[in-house]
Amino acid sequence: MAAISEANRLGLDYRRPPAARVDVPIIDVHTHVQLVQHAPKYFEAARLYGVRRTLSMTPLAEVDDIRREFGERIEFIAIPNWRKFEKTATFARQWMDDLEAFRARGARLCKFWMAPRMRERLRLTLDDAWVREVVRHAHGLGYDFMVHIADPTVWWSRQYADTAVFGTKTDQYAQLRHLLTDFGDRLVIGAHMGGCVEELDFLSELLERHPNYVIDTSATKWIVREVARQPEAVRAFVTHYASRVLFGSDLVVGDKYDFDHYASRYWAQRMMWESDYRGESPIDDPDASQPPQLAGVALPADILAQVYHHNAVRLLGIDV
Repeated sequence: MAAISEANRLGLDYRRPPAARVDVPIIDVHTHVQLVQHAPKYFEAARLYGVRRTLSMTPLAEVDDIRREFGERIEFIAIPNWRKFEKTATFARQWMDDLEAFRARGARLCKFWMAPRMRERLRLTLDDAWVREVVRHAHGLGYDFMVHIADPTVWWSRQYADTAVFGTKTDQYAQLRHLLTDFGDRLVIGAHMGGCVEELDFLSELLERHPNYVIDTSATKWIVREVARQPEAVRAFVTHYASRVLFGSDLVVGDKYDFDHYASRYWAQRMMWESDYRGESPIDDPDASQPPQLAGVALPADILAQVYHHNAVRLLGIDV
């Protein structure tokens, strides 16, 4: 039995992954590999769980070192320098220069993180003229977009209870609708199942109205928690929109995490999508009803192949 930890409440042996239900290389479209020296444990877990290509939001200064070390196992999603982020003309210019530098290194996606905390900190949304200038520049460079718009619904009763500052959860989506409409020629990936796995009817309406919108499965704790509350509905949803769902973990790779942390997210995602497991989640989750639960939705093999691999190849041009 393995040591009990935040990532392994059940003492599982993560070095013995579940047998794969489908024989395709998995593409994880949503990670944060930050420094080359912290990456080996992550890539060890990724390899063991069938992840053959990783898309990462890596700081520009680290991209070349990580590419030299891990080669074609990793591609990059363009991000701003978050440590120096400020709403100034100087920073906007640097952000646009960085987009050009990422593009020269092969990046196809750029990320706009417009979670509710941006409203509190800088009163920013994707509709702000300052952000729009950067979006237009990214569009001119040929980027597709990844966006983080909303957070777990439960947070509106806690972190975001002051709707005068944060707005309601529904309020977050006006900016997304404008982006999808104004840049309808570009793919837009809604991170974390569009930020509304709790409201599948609302998410369906967005997908039906905007053919350039797709979603990823990242933010593992959040997605596992909410899928466990409505597994049959999620199975039906993913089956119906099989061509519009990409696999993602949202793993942050850093010095405070070990192999079990990385492996736990892949174990949980694979059990959730591939099996009919019903029981406790091995990952501690303070937002869950205790103990945290995991419910497998047992997707058909052809649907799994699309989510794990085919959609990323078709939509993002990734060759694995």
